Order: sequence, then structure tokens, then C-alpha cells
Amino acid sequence: MSWKQEFYPSRAEVDRWCAGLLDEASGVSAQGTLLDQTPVREPFGNCPNTLVNRYVRFTASDGRRPFYGYWQPALKPPAPLLINLPGYGGYMSLHPQLCDQNFNVLHISPLGYVAPAGAERSLALPDGNWPVLPNTALGASGGYSDWLSDCLLAIRWALERPEVEPDRLSLFGTSQGGGGSLLLGSILGRERVRCVCADLPFLTDFPHTGLRGEAYGLLRPVREQLEPEVFWRRLGFVDTLSHAHRLAMPVMLSAGGADDTCPPATVEALFARLPGTKQYTYLEHQEHTHSRSSMVLFGAWLHLYG
Repeated sequence: MSWKQEFYPSRAEVDRWCAGLLDEASGVSAQGTLLDQTPVREPFGNCPNTLVNRYVRFTASDGRRPFYGYWQPALKPPAPLLINLPGYGGYMSLHPQLCDQNFNVLHISPLGYVAPAGAERSLALPDGNWPVLPNTALGASGGYSDWLSDCLLAIRWALERPEVEPDRLSLFGTSQGGGGSLLLGSILGRERVRCVCADLPFLTDFPHTGLRGEAYGLLRPVREQLEPEVFWRRLGFVDTLSHAHRLAMPVMLSAGGADDTCPPATVEALFARLPGTKQYTYLEHQEHTHSRSSMVLFGAWLHLYG
């Protein structure tokens, strides 16, 4: 353990943090409204899934900023529910391959960063990056606690839909989507989550990264503003390593040998700590991006355990 991880919260503190997020979300009522909009604006090719897919606008009783999702129903309901989370860059994702394999997919874009009309750049930092990671280290609103809270409200909405088998919930994503899936898996627990697929996961082993690269490097200016103990403790609550003891469901991890954003060593450190059924795939030439390889890995793991 590095000296920085000595400032991380204990297992008991992480357990209480997860329980607190669940309790707070349970006290908020939320409404999801399906919108009659399609993301395919160009008359190019055949996109039959857009006839049934819909954007969802989420509003909550506590007055938080509305945020959006993209609802992609399975071919033959009722069917399992997959939650897909975005990478840090901000986008909406479509997964027709998984819908045609008879999974419902809800892609969630927390904090209102992306809407049907595109990215809400007014919410970004002056350098164009999103503030959720710096805000987490600063202890400001709009950090990952709020990001995860949005996800919990959207998941509740999806689980109540008639197309969904509510006891078959799984989580998946690439980069921030992978790290966020692991955090939500920890918060919701094995009794609610069938499995997690985390491709090239971000939010993993912050100290090992040296805060280098385009993603973890967002924290360098913040580190200079805070005492080390405060800085690393706040990050510790959203480091997937802190949640490994809670990730007892089947977990799939992957890393890329050409990935300078989320280095393989960080993923391997998490894999070593996971307690249950797990898989780690090292893709030698994989850069930091969603890929065909990840879709194949997702599909196989979800068919085994989802």
C-alpha cells in the first residue's frame, strides 16, 4: 500500500458511504418521461431499433438538474436489464447487438451532461472537460456522489418497467462507464446485481497513476489546492479498489496494452482484490476506446451471468 492509500477510507466507512447513497436515493421520487425523438438524423442505412428506442428525461423531487437516458428495449420482453454508463467524454450509446440478444439496455447520462440535442457544453470546465472528477476531490456538489445518485434514480425507473425482469440487473461500460459500473455494483450489492462488466475501467487505483494522462491528470490542479489527507481520502471513496470487498458478484475486467489513460497495472490491482468469480482479459494492442473486443467480452459475460 502506498502512503497515499493510507488516507483512504476503511472498509466500514465505504460500507456506510454506500448505504448512505442508497438511503438518500430512496427518499427522492423521480419520474422518467419517454421522449418521441430519434438520434439518427441522417437518412443513411437501415436502423430498425430506432423505431422502438427512446430518449428518457429524468426529473426528481429534490430539484436536481434534469438528466437523460436512452432506453433500448429487448426484442422479446420480459427480459433482463442492462445498465450502460458513459465514458468521461460524454455521449449517448446505442447497443443494438445486446437488444437483439434479448436484453433491455438503459444508457444513463448523469448530471445532465448530455441531452438529446447533444453535449451541454455550458456545464463543462473552461478547458472543455467535465467537472465531476475535480468536484469530487474538492468536495463540491456535482461530484461522483451526485453522479451515482442520478444513476440510482434511473435504475429504479427501469426496474419498474413491464419489459424488465427486475431480478436480472447487470451493469456494463468502458472507461468511466466501467468504473462507474463497479461503483454501482458495490452500492447495490450482490443481492441486486447479477454481474458487472468493466472494460478499461477508470476510477481505479488513483495513487498508482501518478495523476498522469488525459483523465487522471484532471486532478493535478486540484491536488495543489488541498492537503494530501483530504485529497486522497475523498478520492478513496470513489476508487474501485476501496469497493473490491463488496464486489462479490461475477466481475469481468479488461485492460489494453496500448492504453495510456487507464494503465493495465491499475486494473490488475483491482482484479487481485476481487473476492468472487472474475475474469481479466489483457488486450495487448488495445488503446483506450470502446471496441469490438469489448462488445464480444460483454456479450459472453452477460450471457453467462446476466
